[in-house]
Amino acid sequence: MSEEKKIKSFFEKIREKHRLSFTDDSTYHEKWSINLSVLNMISLVLLYSIFITIVFFLLIRYTPVKYLFVENASVYELKEVSIKNRQIIDSLEQKISSTDKYLADLRVILNGGVVNDTLSQKNELPPNYQPDFSKNNADSLLRYQVENNQTNSVLTLNQNVQSEIGFFMGPVKGKIAKSFEPNKQHYGVDIVTEKDEPVLAILDGVVVFSNWTSTEGNVIIVQHQNNIISVYKHCSVLLKGLGDKVETADPIGIVGNSGEYTTGHHLHFEIWQNGTSLNPQEFITF
Repeated sequence: MSEEKKIKSFFEKIREKHRLSFTDDSTYHEKWSINLSVLNMISLVLLYSIFITIVFFLLIRYTPVKYLFVENASVYELKEVSIKNRQIIDSLEQKISSTDKYLADLRVILNGGVVNDTLSQKNELPPNYQPDFSKNNADSLLRYQVENNQTNSVLTLNQNVQSEIGFFMGPVKGKIAKSFEPNKQHYGVDIVTEKDEPVLAILDGVVVFSNWTSTEGNVIIVQHQNNIISVYKHCSVLLKGLGDKVETADPIGIVGNSGEYTTGHHLHFEIWQNGTSLNPQEFITF
């Protein structure tokens, strides 16, 4: 018999149908049967093997079953998870530390003290630094009025502060959305103005705080003469850093909507002297 006939005979044999039946042992009645060939059996076994292999691979790849088969699989995954958790914890620790430092510094400032902000290593104040206030405020005001053709009238309701300073430059022009209400713990005014409007320093001074807080967003605080402090909150951008000297009407930030305690673009502005909050509307016309 030739080789070709042998191959043909082989394929004919594996294609031959065989009857596989199941019978009752006591009655010998046929319960179930199926016609199969050897080729059918081989195909079924092959498909079943492929299916089992795919299922096994998926279990090893995506389920904890891999820990039973892959050495050190848990170590690599736990390392990846630990790195992510460490990043989250570091972020939370930084946020908590920043908030705690802000509140501590704010208490010192509101009690008439001067703080050394350790949150920012940039522009640190040198030892025994004393701000230079020798420049005439009237010169700065005149320069601003000539360059920007703007004026700000000053109310004279508080003669003591007025006589000490002479005038206050308005931080922005806009409408008062919420007035000074210290009995409700609102120690300043909320000024609604144009988006991205520059925030101006109300007097010559030195920046004693310039950083982000979770509740008030970007905050900048400026120390002026006669223990006067001005506070600017919810800025989108801070243009001055810790220790920077500013002159009257210098841009120190941009009006924004940062922080949790805000519902829209505005500037929250406060004035303090010797730990006492002052009503900005008594000194500035917005």
